Amino acid sequence: MEKFTFLTQEQCFEDEQLDILKKRGVKAAITDFSILLGGIVSNDDHIGDDSFLEGRTGIYWTKSDDDDHDARAVDYNGSRL
Repeated sequence: MEKFTFLTQEQCFEDEQLDILKKRGVKAAITDFSILLGGIVSNDDHIGDDSFLEGRTGIYWTKSDDDDHDARAVDYNGSRL
């Protein structure tokens, strides 16, 4: 896992939010690789009007603690879990 970059909650939602997330939002398309690693995919929620495979969204994790000693997750709609 040393070649993966996990963002913090602050980089996704708060004061340190990355410029690209400010511009495009935190809702993200899920990759085939993420699905193979066990990522959860939504068949009902897509990026914009893209109902093709490339537009499917999924849950992703940040390296921030969710105050319950689990990784902070971001759901299909880009909301914190």
